[in-house]
Amino acid sequence: MYYIGISAYYHESSVFLTDNAGTNCFLKEESFSRIKGDKNFPRRCLNFLIERFNLNDNNISFVSFYEKPFKSWWEIFYYSIKQPLKNKNFLINHLKHFNNGSIFFYSDLIKQIAISKKKIIYSSHHLSHCLYGLSIVENFSEYIYLSCDGVGEGETMSAYTIDSYYKIKKIWSNLYPNSLGLFYSTITDFLGFEINEGEFKVMSLSSFGKPKYENQLKKIFNIHNFKIDMDYFEFHKNLSRSFSQKLCDILGEPYLNLNENKNFKKYADIACSAQLILEQAMQNIIKEVIKISGKKKIVLTGGVALNCKMVHNLSKLNIFEELVVPPSPGDSGSAIGATNFAYLYKTKHKTLNLNTIFLGPKKEFVNKKIDKNNFFMKISSSENFIDHTVEKLINGEIIASYFGLTEVGPRSLGNTSIFCDAKNSDSVNNLNINLKKRDHYQPLAPILLEEDFKKYFNINKNIEKNLKWMGTLCNANEELYKEYSSIIHIDGTCRAQVITNKDCLTYKILRKLKDKGSKILVNTSFNISKDPVVFDLFDVFVNMKRLDIKYVLMDDGLYQSKSL
Repeated sequence: MYYIGISAYYHESSVFLTDNAGTNCFLKEESFSRIKGDKNFPRRCLNFLIERFNLNDNNISFVSFYEKPFKSWWEIFYYSIKQPLKNKNFLINHLKHFNNGSIFFYSDLIKQIAISKKKIIYSSHHLSHCLYGLSIVENFSEYIYLSCDGVGEGETMSAYTIDSYYKIKKIWSNLYPNSLGLFYSTITDFLGFEINEGEFKVMSLSSFGKPKYENQLKKIFNIHNFKIDMDYFEFHKNLSRSFSQKLCDILGEPYLNLNENKNFKKYADIACSAQLILEQAMQNIIKEVIKISGKKKIVLTGGVALNCKMVHNLSKLNIFEELVVPPSPGDSGSAIGATNFAYLYKTKHKTLNLNTIFLGPKKEFVNKKIDKNNFFMKISSSENFIDHTVEKLINGEIIASYFGLTEVGPRSLGNTSIFCDAKNSDSVNNLNINLKKRDHYQPLAPILLEEDFKKYFNINKNIEKNLKWMGTLCNANEELYKEYSSIIHIDGTCRAQVITNKDCLTYKILRKLKDKGSKILVNTSFNISKDPVVFDLFDVFVNMKRLDIKYVLMDDGLYQSKSL
């Protein structure tokens, strides 16, 4: 029997399917629609699963949605009608999109698959976030499950404990509009970046500044009681921007041009100040939930958890024994949490163990209607393609990867990546600036074998689990500066990933690379900016042409793209 979890309508939509036999399949709607962050009901994902697993009412145990739709809609609506004249435009828009949201999840679902209504259940938003974390830690009852994001069902932060009998208890919460996530998103908007996409740019930019605006921002977000002064915000009433004129009065003009040196320093200082507020507030939140629960291990979920600089800096404070961020802590990963909710609903005990970063479908089914030979030419046999791949990397080539199962979460972790040799500074610059056209202030992501990590990096033990999926930063040590200085961020950190699975191709590449005198690859996502990561072979071909990449490593060999 299959269990299905669904997240949709607000951020990137996703579906997760599992069964009692160990079958797992995670999909994002954006992979099919090719719309980055596609939030529409995931009908394409469901169609794929229906075809792949012959889904029907007889073989589905439960479909679980990641939140309670009406409660989610009503909480925002209720806040808006308190001041109807002030919030007129927002209120009208909220009503206008009534029939285009999660309230109609059931009707959207049965259009795709005929299923008994009694088999459809609803988790809560933050609980879905937290229950994903349940699957990636051992001794789960020792942890606090803390979720922090923009808002979900009227809550902006929630903390749970789960005892050894799987009894779930909410121990703390914070209510809308007092949102740490929306505070940071507002600064993202102020700095001219796209909300839900540009927060990581603010994080990167913060390393170039100083917290000169700390006192000003503490007036609008209280790091002790976690309340915000709504006079500085307009996310509750304005459809075009999140901040008010009052914020501009204290911070200056919004919408920077980072290419202008006179602006860059100022806005880096604003980003640095916002990052500091985020970290100080989270520090106090963690202290609060530890005090309430008596537990000192944290699973941190929600969109805010994607701030890996925050995770790194919190680890230095010795306020917890361990902090774990799941590979996909945002809304897409909540589909997995919703599935766990269904398991608990049915069995009353945990059965999912998802301590892996690769949960996507098998390539052969994704591409069953695509003839590989129409797009690619194999240039290296299965016996020696790893050797040939490494040889090209050493010689400065940039090589894409498309093998194994697709990564879960927002970061490419080897299977759908673009690689270059980190020792070759020309290749590093070419990849970062010319191919990916990333901003100069954005850091690079090294990937290396676990056995080599301590030679080049330092990290506190309380967050080291996150290294498997780039969930944190780590400090570069002297050896890294000597051998790989071009990959170190301005603040002396890297968002490194360690590889432990000896059977995966990334491990084999790094092993051969090490034999040739280099131990680190630069890893970035296999996509064009603002496009989803590649999903099928056609995506691979198109992106290779757009990025001017000659070679791609697949499960059975090294390939070159054919001419158009």
